[in-house]
Amino acid sequence: MRITPNLAIAIGFLSVGCNEYEIKPTNPANADLSTDGVPDITVDPTSIAFPELNAADGLEHTEVVVIGNQGDADLHISDVYLDDANGPYTLGAISSALVPPGSQAQFAVTFAPITAEVSTGLVLIDSDDPDTPTAEVPLDGTGIAPIIQVNPESYDFDSLYIGCDSGQPLTIRNIGNAPLIVDRFDFQTASPDLSFDAQEAINNPLPWTIPPQQNKIVFVDYAPMDEAPDAAYLTVFSNDPYNPEKLVTQEGLGERYGENMDEFVQPEEGATDILFAVDRSCSMNDEITSVQNNFAFFVTTLSSMNADYHVAATVEDSGCINGSDLYIDSSFSASDAISTITTMINLGGNYGANTERAFMLLESALAQSLGSGCNSGFLRDEATLALVGVSDEPEQSVNNYSYYISSFQGLKDNPDDVIMHAIGGDYPSGCGSADPYNGFYEATVATGGLFLSICSSDWSNHLTALAEGSTTDLSSFELTQWPVPETIIVRIDSIQTTVGWEYNPTDNAIDFDPDHVPDGGEVITVEYTLFGDCEQ
Repeated sequence: MRITPNLAIAIGFLSVGCNEYEIKPTNPANADLSTDGVPDITVDPTSIAFPELNAADGLEHTEVVVIGNQGDADLHISDVYLDDANGPYTLGAISSALVPPGSQAQFAVTFAPITAEVSTGLVLIDSDDPDTPTAEVPLDGTGIAPIIQVNPESYDFDSLYIGCDSGQPLTIRNIGNAPLIVDRFDFQTASPDLSFDAQEAINNPLPWTIPPQQNKIVFVDYAPMDEAPDAAYLTVFSNDPYNPEKLVTQEGLGERYGENMDEFVQPEEGATDILFAVDRSCSMNDEITSVQNNFAFFVTTLSSMNADYHVAATVEDSGCINGSDLYIDSSFSASDAISTITTMINLGGNYGANTERAFMLLESALAQSLGSGCNSGFLRDEATLALVGVSDEPEQSVNNYSYYISSFQGLKDNPDDVIMHAIGGDYPSGCGSADPYNGFYEATVATGGLFLSICSSDWSNHLTALAEGSTTDLSSFELTQWPVPETIIVRIDSIQTTVGWEYNPTDNAIDFDPDHVPDGGEVITVEYTLFGDCEQ
C-alpha cells in the first residue's frame, strides 16, 4: 500500500512530504563539526538498497530510517521529502519532529515498483543541524515486470485506390525484464475495409508468452471500397502491470481511380451456323467414331449457351449434306443429334476424291447452301459462320488456305463473322500416326480459331471447346476496362439485379446463370469503379 507522507510536526515546523522545496547546502549525514550547545543529526541507515520486486504481482518492501541526535541541543526536523515525488518510493510519517539530545525519531520508506526499471532517488531531511541542514539517504531499487511496446502506435495508410489493399505490420515487443503474456486482442472499427490478422498460423494460438527483448508481428489490412475515411482501434491485453491494455490506432482514406459504365444490347438470338468437313478415309475410322460418340457434349454446350445454331457435317464431293435432316438445331435431343450427325458422316458409302481436302468440301457445301442448292436453308445471312476441318492428314485442297479464307469471308458482310477450327495432327510434327494438319492450322491462326489434337483420348473436351468457340455466347458480356469487382452494379433495362450473375475475372466479363440470361432486346448496363495502379 502506498502512503503519502503526513508528518506529525511540532508548532512552527513544516509538514513532511512537500514536493516543492529549495535545495539547501548539504553535508553528509552524521558529519560532526561541533556539538557544543547545538543539535547533531545522525541517520541510520545512510543508504538503502531494496530487493528486486515483481511489479506484476504488486509487491512492495519497506525499510525504516532512524534519525538520532548526538548533540547537546534539541534537533528540530522541518521536512522529510523525496527528490522525486513521482517515483516508486513513498514515505511514512515521522514519529516526532522534535528529537532531544540522545533521542531518536523514525519514518518508513516503501519501494513499490509499477514497471520494470532500476530506480534511484534520495530521501532529504531538513533540520536545524548547523553542520548538515539537509541530510541525504540514497535509495536504490529494481522492479521486475514485462513492458509492452507496439510499433507503430498509430499508422496512417494515407489515401489508397478503391480495390487496392495494403497490409501494415505491427510489432509487439517486450522491452521489460520478465515474460510478457499477451492473452487477447480487441479490434474495433466501423468499417469493413479495415481488418486485423493475429497471424496465429505463424504465432500460434493465444495466449502468447514473449520473453524479454523478443517480439511477435501481427497485421492490420486496409482494402477501401468507398471514399469515406476509415479508422480502427486495436487494444492488446497483456500482463504489463503499468499498461495492461495497450491501444494503437490505424486510419486510411479510399480514393476512386475512376468510374466506367458499359452498355450491351442483348441480341434477339445468337445465330451461328457450324459446318464440319470430315475426312472419311480408312485411317480416320477411330476418330470418326469419337466424333459421333461424343457429339452430345457439343450440342449440350450449345444449348446451355442459349444459342440459335445450325450444325451439319459434309463429306461428299458434291457438297450435299447426307440424310433427311439438313442440320441439327436446338430442337434436337442429344440422342437425336448423335443419330443425325452419324448419318451425315457415314451415309454415301466410299469416300470421294476430296475427302482429305476439307477446304474444297466446305467450299462445295457452302455453294450448295446458296440459292436453290441442295443445302438451301442451312446458311443464314444474320448468323456467324464456324467451319471445322477434321483429318489425320495435311490439308490437300488445290489452293492456298488464304484463298479459301477470303472466299468464305466473302459470304459475310463482316469478315470477323467467319472463324475456322481444326482437329488434326499436332503442328508442326504430328502425333501418333497422324501427320501435322498443315494448311488448316494456318487458317485457324488467321481467323482466331481453335486447333485441337486429333490424338487426344478425350474428345468430349474437344467438342465442348469447339461449341464454346463457335457461337455467340448470350450469357457473357466482356467489360471494356478492369473493374473493382466489389463495386460492380448490373442493371437490366435500368432495374438493378443482384442475383443470377457473377464477375468472371479470367475473361473480365459478367456471366449470367442459364436461368437468368437477359432476353433478346434487353439492355444490360454495368457500372463499376476502375481498378487503379496499386503500386503508386
